[in-house]
Amino acid sequence: MDFKKIENIFLITFLFLNIYLLIGFLNRSDLQYASTAPDQVNLIREMEQIGIELPTLNEEQQNVFYVQADRNNLLEENSNQLENQAGSIAQDGTLYTSILSDPIEIEGNPDDGFTEADYTRLDEFIESGAVLFGSEYVYLRYDNAENRFVFAQQVEGIPVADGTSEISLFYGSDGNIISYQQSYAGPMTTQGSPLEVITDRQAIEILFQNNQISSNSIVKQPILSYQRTLHLEDLSMYGPIWYIPVVDASGEQVLRVDAFERSIISEPAEPVVPVDLDLQEDDESETDD
Repeated sequence: MDFKKIENIFLITFLFLNIYLLIGFLNRSDLQYASTAPDQVNLIREMEQIGIELPTLNEEQQNVFYVQADRNNLLEENSNQLENQAGSIAQDGTLYTSILSDPIEIEGNPDDGFTEADYTRLDEFIESGAVLFGSEYVYLRYDNAENRFVFAQQVEGIPVADGTSEISLFYGSDGNIISYQQSYAGPMTTQGSPLEVITDRQAIEILFQNNQISSNSIVKQPILSYQRTLHLEDLSMYGPIWYIPVVDASGEQVLRVDAFERSIISEPAEPVVPVDLDLQEDDESETDD
């Protein structure tokens, strides 16, 4: 028996079998790509076809930590350092409210928009030492419903956008800012290893698939941010969410998607408490008398 010949036959057979399997694998990969990519494109196209205006999306893959903040009284302990303002701390020590002696003059308005000089002036105020820990805060957005400029504490390059660590500068009808409120979660530390989050595009698609974005809406730029996910007596944990402002027929609202779990989450329960300027003025008048 010619074993050499049999060996060559087996080698040739296995070679053709490997080529066949490789071709089959490549064909399946092409088929999977062809069946997946158009679905993604069609979802965006479907939104555009019903009049939904979308921002420019980054679609960047990012790895993000959970972060922890320990309970603190830093606002209460440091508020006596502030000058040219009359301020008070809430009973639980988490919110500082202040009336400014020197108002911040704003050139623009909510209807026509604000100027670059306005935003520069606000940034300078935040970083000037007129507010506590101002260097840790970055501009987030203008809230039309509450007439306020919102600055959020930034941690690991990501803003805390749930109200637990933000500065609200209230815009008055006279075009000036004479009051603000501040909450501060305190220094934060990363926990565990970073995990991959979904992209801004995926977050918008999740909202659309769950009927959270109606036709003819305007979807503003999604912001990867932190929201408190666990609140205990001595500490709080924060996880990443996609913070997505959407304007529709009923006005502007902020929609939120868990950047790890891909689930839609509700608005935080910490409401803004606007400063009652009229009441403040009445109190000052009574004091003067």
